[in-house]
Amino acid sequence: MNPFFFGSSSQSLYGVYHSPNKLAMRDEGVLLCPTFGQEYMRSHRANRQLASSLAQQGFHVLRFDYRGTGDSSGYIEDVCVSDWLEDIETAINELRETTCVNTIHVIGLRLGGLLASAAARDSKLKIKQLILWDPLISGNAYDLELQDEISKGDSKCNVVDSDDTLHFNGFPLYKKMRLDLSEINLCDFEPQCKKIYHIVSSENENSNLLKSAWSSRDAYEYEHVEAPGDWNHVDQYGGIMLPQPILQAITHWLAK
Repeated sequence: MNPFFFGSSSQSLYGVYHSPNKLAMRDEGVLLCPTFGQEYMRSHRANRQLASSLAQQGFHVLRFDYRGTGDSSGYIEDVCVSDWLEDIETAINELRETTCVNTIHVIGLRLGGLLASAAARDSKLKIKQLILWDPLISGNAYDLELQDEISKGDSKCNVVDSDDTLHFNGFPLYKKMRLDLSEINLCDFEPQCKKIYHIVSSENENSNLLKSAWSSRDAYEYEHVEAPGDWNHVDQYGGIMLPQPILQAITHWLAK
């Protein structure tokens, strides 16, 4: 693994590059787009294992943090969705330029799946395959999901305050970000890529809506792989998510 900063000096992004197994090296790169908030913390180890598994299969792999999150520059209150979409483009260009690969695939988890799909509307990014792991199908669906969790009253820290900032599990979603996300609905557009792999750990109303909207497209493939997917659960130990069946399925799909 090689941790480093990239992008402009004023808006630097933190990334971790996983170099490919030299005996199986491919002219292909994979960008991992993470989810947000406590989900990012819970899935960090899984993303790291997924990156290592793909690198072992010969892929050049880059993990990164969006502006205002993780170890990247900026503050969450100052960024908007367009910044995060720009970060995905910057990360794709970084992976392509530093490794000289011709083919780029993108994996998006939860909110990362929503953002990766929105970024893939831009054909100039030349994303070959888009892998969506338990993606949020819209910003509104995400907002409603979090508000539903807040309504259960399990934590006094989970609230929507007077400024319309949604606080959930220690992370804020500011009004501007919520409004920006509300304008994205995967059922309303088609990402510009050759193949889409939609994998879910459990089927629900939203995953079925997306499957219905996209199933007629030749490029679309759907798979349900039963695995842990309790994204909103928090315990006193800061439990992690390590759904091995999902990681194995994604690696196998990309490597086949």
